[in-house]
Amino acid sequence: MNEQLFTTERLMSNFREYMRQNEAYMTKIQALNAYYKVVAGSILADRIAKNADLIVRMRHLEEAYQKVAQETR
Repeated sequence: MNEQLFTTERLMSNFREYMRQNEAYMTKIQALNAYYKVVAGSILADRIAKNADLIVRMRHLEEAYQKVAQETR
């Protein structure tokens, strides 16, 4: 993820914009909480996906190592 998207100033602006866009449907606190949950979920999903990719790469590394090691025995 682009780190500039997660500066304090940028997030404050995004919170305010989200509250403005949803003022007909939610209180300010509801909008604040909803946006927080969306962004937090997105950050966590990105991290989980990256961790899953790393695990797959490590498994492939281990599998390749074992196969080449068996060939040399």
